[in-house]
Amino acid sequence: MHTDLYSKGQYKKKNHSYHVEDSEFKWKIFKNILIKSNFIFNDIESVVEVGCGAGQVLANAKSSKIFNPTCKFAGYDINPDAIDLAKKIDKELNFFNSDYLEIKNGRDDLILSADVFEHVENTYDFLSKLRAKGNFFLFNIPLEISFLSMIRKKNIFEDSYQKVGHLHFYNKRTALLTLKNCGFKIIKFEFAKDRLFEFKKKKNLKQLLILFPQYILEKLSLDLSSSLFGGYSLVVLAKK
Repeated sequence: MHTDLYSKGQYKKKNHSYHVEDSEFKWKIFKNILIKSNFIFNDIESVVEVGCGAGQVLANAKSSKIFNPTCKFAGYDINPDAIDLAKKIDKELNFFNSDYLEIKNGRDDLILSADVFEHVENTYDFLSKLRAKGNFFLFNIPLEISFLSMIRKKNIFEDSYQKVGHLHFYNKRTALLTLKNCGFKIIKFEFAKDRLFEFKKKKNLKQLLILFPQYILEKLSLDLSSSLFGGYSLVVLAKK
């Protein structure tokens, strides 16, 4: 992980909102996969978000009131600017400007990791240590490798590296393989795409037109649509 990018204000300069606008959608897809997996919410006594950013995903998890009433919520991030924002959300939430992997505690029941391990230099070391600290895990992993991303003139990998600090890039197969190789047992996974956000982001007619064949293809096969067009994320529920 480029520590300076997150700890010395560089990330804030490039991403003023800390992607708060994506938080509602991210919690929605996390909640949906839990429900579809018949997750026993009442057994959860602690929810931790690693790389929590401005804290809105964790705040949405708490306000959903689907967990045990005594459940404790905590967020960790090495970015001090993000934690300063997070602490303003809800005084009942605990946010810490520290590395969760360095905290000496017991296992937490549910760990959230939304768009995190693609930023980490040693992904396998990070995930192996993370697995030792929880019982259940929710991951949202951006899928940036696709046929379109490989043939486009614009280097979206360089763009992603420069703007948001992605060091690693995934498709469905490599993302799942990475988790399995680190010892996680996959319970369920799904593709996710915030179509309204994508629509708003398109700046010209050409960009809008490409949405239509993608929409039609994903009705036939989400897997194929993701492999060809990209723009999806993979939501994964796993256990230790």
